[in-house]
Amino acid sequence: MKLLQKKNNNLFFSELNPFTWVYGLGRTLIALSLLITFVFTDVNILFDSNIINSLGESNLLHNRINLFGIIGYENLYWSKIIVILILILVMLGTFPRITGIFHFWVFHSFHNACIYLDGGDQIGTILTALLIPITLLDSRNNHWKKSNSKPKDFTMFLGRLFFIIISVQIAFIYFHTGIEKIYKLNEWVDGTAMYYILQGKYFGLNNLLIELISPFLKSKYIYFLTWWVILSHLTLSFALFLKRNDKIIFFLLGITLHIGIAILMGLYSFSLVMLGALVLYLLPFNLKKISW
Repeated sequence: MKLLQKKNNNLFFSELNPFTWVYGLGRTLIALSLLITFVFTDVNILFDSNIINSLGESNLLHNRINLFGIIGYENLYWSKIIVILILILVMLGTFPRITGIFHFWVFHSFHNACIYLDGGDQIGTILTALLIPITLLDSRNNHWKKSNSKPKDFTMFLGRLFFIIISVQIAFIYFHTGIEKIYKLNEWVDGTAMYYILQGKYFGLNNLLIELISPFLKSKYIYFLTWWVILSHLTLSFALFLKRNDKIIFFLLGITLHIGIAILMGLYSFSLVMLGALVLYLLPFNLKKISW
């Protein structure tokens, strides 16, 4: 695969325009992660009536403006429809200045109301919040389309600055996850963690796949897989210090890691959020096309 892009200069002082379809792809993947949750999961399973009702009675502003608290537990299906419509508009790229705020509102509301969450929901909430300044600076009517006029230099500078803030956040997530594996659980250090994870009751392989790869699980190669996961996280955090055009190989590493997590552990929504994060973190803004 060959990735074609223009030469990147100094990130702060170049005329690099960050408002391209690339960051639109990141937004889309993050929105898709929550969309599949609402499309394929019964909302009555995701939410508890006591929690929803308590949101409307809370004195905290962020609870009182919670989407699910405003509409109420008895109208959960209307909430589901509203969430799906907002997420579809985000994925279509419609009016980033407006949908950027609603994108965060949906994620924040879900994160504060849902009783079943994973790390992807928290990361999605953080990233959609950090994307708000960028979407407000984006004057385009659609994040998939090229702007008819070049943004002002100061606007592009601010956009690149907020992308750096997002990159620092994502790099910290990978660094913290990698380091925490080493000092918190002996199973990661001795190389057996993936043996237990892949056979786990909740986040593991189904019986058919376990039978198929059982020889691998019981071999010494499971040690290398375990440490490959740790080193992948630490390597992805290191990419923070490289120019964006030099990060393509790390993007491919991240895709391999998170597609593996999706297939082997069934964490599809989490993996989609992280794929969106990788786009925001690693892909060049001025990526033209992918040719094979």
